[in-house]
Amino acid sequence: MATLTATSYESVDVVVVGAGLSGLQAALDVQKSGLSCVILEARDRVGGKTLSQPLASGKGVVDLGAAWLNEATQPKIYALAKKYGYETVIQPFKGDGIVEDTSGTIHRVAQDHLPDLPAATLRAIGMITSFLETEAAKLDLRHLPISEFDKLTVSEFLKKKGANEDTYNFFETTIKGLLGVDATELSLFFYLDYIKSGGSLEELMSEKSDGAQYQRLRQGMQSISKGMAGDLQPDSLFLNSPVSHIHQEKNPSTCVVTTQRGKQFRAKKVIISIPTPLYRTIKFSPALPKAKMTLADSTTLGYYAKTILIYDKPWWTELGLRGSFISLTGAVSFSYDTSVEADAQYSITCFIVGGTGRKWSILSPIKRRQTVLDQIAAMVGDEHGHRVYQTEEIIEDEWIKEHWSQGAPSPVMGPNLLNKYADVLRAPCGNLHFVGTETAYEWKGYMDGAVSAGERGAGEVIQALIKPAAGQS
Repeated sequence: MATLTATSYESVDVVVVGAGLSGLQAALDVQKSGLSCVILEARDRVGGKTLSQPLASGKGVVDLGAAWLNEATQPKIYALAKKYGYETVIQPFKGDGIVEDTSGTIHRVAQDHLPDLPAATLRAIGMITSFLETEAAKLDLRHLPISEFDKLTVSEFLKKKGANEDTYNFFETTIKGLLGVDATELSLFFYLDYIKSGGSLEELMSEKSDGAQYQRLRQGMQSISKGMAGDLQPDSLFLNSPVSHIHQEKNPSTCVVTTQRGKQFRAKKVIISIPTPLYRTIKFSPALPKAKMTLADSTTLGYYAKTILIYDKPWWTELGLRGSFISLTGAVSFSYDTSVEADAQYSITCFIVGGTGRKWSILSPIKRRQTVLDQIAAMVGDEHGHRVYQTEEIIEDEWIKEHWSQGAPSPVMGPNLLNKYADVLRAPCGNLHFVGTETAYEWKGYMDGAVSAGERGAGEVIQALIKPAAGQS
């Protein structure tokens, strides 16, 4: 990796801003085409919202960020995992789950079953789920219509459907799990688009072979980003290099990219691969078009945190449980068994998301940890709850407090944005091109979407720089 000096200056064909999956894919494609390209990353690491941490015991790693893939429905990220020789682990789904309803009643629930709620609540959940699936399936993601659904938040939609408290919280918990926001914070149209992007709501929520939570990587998801970084041309990756200014010159038609440490690059094209709300951290001259900046200022990133409980053995499987704890009211909205048997790594990853997560976040670190343990222990029950506290290690990560992320997993649109700005999201501005998982058509918010968006951005740049030159020869 290159070392920066305050006086160094370099001319390249393309600068990529951001070394997450999208930026790395864009840079690799650009370099493969024969164009010169550097990639500037603000952090001291690659991977963006993929981050894998080794355990203190040496028993493998856990993922603090993106954690799942699917070989059938997410072929791009799966192909990268296989390219670098990483080992996939099937997500455990055998055993019962535990669900806490709005009243605090604990239900033990078999796989693929709903808790024993009142019949009217179950009918409402079925009816609303059917509506969401049907309307999402109608959408053409590349040619979105103008929709009346963009005028409503999901919260307003649920209330119009007469959702009672359990029904409302059921769907809000789903939204919090997918996007880290509450039902009041996103438009119904955006949610339908997001559902279609992942195939269906059923696929987005599933741990089975067609589901978004089907497989993990034994080596951790960040290993893919590290593998990609290793394939970059020597001295083309600059870490600890946040970009402060991008200036587009008219004559000649080039861009000057300046980092906070004073390093400057002159490039014909710039590919920006940072979350849309973070565009405001860069000074653009001339300023980005009003529509692009309105979009950047109006989209939000969700509150997404993980508390990972590490154990010396998977005690929950002895109880016939699969490590799934879902609460419609507690700080922990849901959890997964994230063990890797081959490494004797046994863990339950607890997700603290959305509004309940923001409230939890203001607690002291000790109180946050205690809140998680107490909630899971109460859901396990008096007889075996003490086993929840017998951890080897506890790891916590809050993405909103990470300066160059400011939330996760993907920017969200409130009402009256998608109708106006669907095309603006991906539109180039002069010699600036925009990628990132939120700009993907399929699997936006996921690693597969990040990779496909990087391919799209690279394709735009290669088309612009190589095809005209080839035509002149």
